[in-house]
Amino acid sequence: DIGLECAGFLNSLGYSATVLVRSVPLRGFDQQMARMITNEMEEKGVTFHHRCIPLSVEKLESGQLKARWLNTETKE
Repeated sequence: DIGLECAGFLNSLGYSATVLVRSVPLRGFDQQMARMITNEMEEKGVTFHHRCIPLSVEKLESGQLKARWLNTETKE
């Protein structure tokens, strides 16, 4: 849930934001409302990758961060 808050905040400041969703977003919340929230975030430019787990984050020489993740369905 913190990831969604951070993604929304960063997106509103003009930064690119990507959320990795392991299973369902906003687990424990009403899923109809959760879908409405994630759909709205997608419309505003937040990218969602479903069924993914983070593997690593690497800092490049340019100062940018490179994230690697695994899709648990496709194993890619």
